[in-house]
Amino acid sequence: MNKFFISSVVAVALLLPVAGHAQIIKGDAEANAAVGGAAGGATGAVVGGLVFGPIGAVIGGFTGATIGAAGGVETTSVEYVRLNPTEPVVIVSTIEVGYVVPPEIVLHPIEGDATHGYFYTNDRVYFVDLNNRAVVYSPGIVVAAEAQ
Repeated sequence: MNKFFISSVVAVALLLPVAGHAQIIKGDAEANAAVGGAAGGATGAVVGGLVFGPIGAVIGGFTGATIGAAGGVETTSVEYVRLNPTEPVVIVSTIEVGYVVPPEIVLHPIEGDATHGYFYTNDRVYFVDLNNRAVVYSPGIVVAAEAQ
């Protein structure tokens, strides 16, 4: 009970500044996805780690990033990508929001999302705007699951 109470207090303390920070940028979906995803991922990883240890940190980070990025990539798209991992590609470059993916990299379509595609590299998944091949979001390290 005491551990639950402490973790609840920590979660609230961490989420309040994140909620305020994520609202600073308005009207720019890509910026909102980046800020919200990073803030949500960090908060989820910390809270998950405190409550459930290392595995909780990974799951919490992914979940927090998913929730935090709601302004950009739909949750259903993130879940689709998690359930449909692809072979990772090699990109020798730093990949951040705005990075334009080279044409030789295959972008995989997301069922139900005609706007975004995705690829995996370095144990991460990246969401890409199909109109200009620019990276718009990455939830961080993803625990891939097999589709049922």
